[in-house]
Amino acid sequence: MKCLSLAASVLLLILSLSRVEAATVSTTKVVYFTVGGGTPTEIFRAILHYGPRVGGSQSIASIGTKAIEDGGLKQAGGSCHVSGYSIHLTFVIRRPRIANVGVLSAADRAAWQQMNDFIIRHENEHKRNWLNCAAHLDSEIARLSASSCGQLASAANGLWQKMLASCDALQHSFDASDSRALEQQPFMVHARGRDF
Repeated sequence: MKCLSLAASVLLLILSLSRVEAATVSTTKVVYFTVGGGTPTEIFRAILHYGPRVGGSQSIASIGTKAIEDGGLKQAGGSCHVSGYSIHLTFVIRRPRIANVGVLSAADRAAWQQMNDFIIRHENEHKRNWLNCAAHLDSEIARLSASSCGQLASAANGLWQKMLASCDALQHSFDASDSRALEQQPFMVHARGRDF
């Protein structure tokens, strides 16, 4: 029985190595901008002053995404197919860091930590969205074939543009829905002058 299991494992390995699939890889860099202040209100003002701009608006944090496609087109017989296709996504996440969190009260430090955790989760969800969009594009690109490489390149570009538009809409929708949760964070409530 062990020999059969080993033989099946070797066969699966050979089949998987002979199959060419698209790949999505990513790298992530987190960049902090330091803000000062002795109260949540002062810190929030500093975040808005020194923080990133997203779509022309002030933001608490941001994620920048750069995508690079790689691969080639191969004409064989009467058809063209994609060869060695991959997408490499590079993410740069900008988040605030308080210069001296020790000046805050214990309650404000706890509220800041809760908000910081929220920011991390939020930006990581943006990253997951982009990775899911790229993985979906990978599977569509891998199935493409056309009678000429020019037609295939045009079809692949159409899929790329479609993915960018749909993923961008998904990201905007996510921001809109998550902004309500951000506004309800105790640190934000306190920073805007309302009671906890």
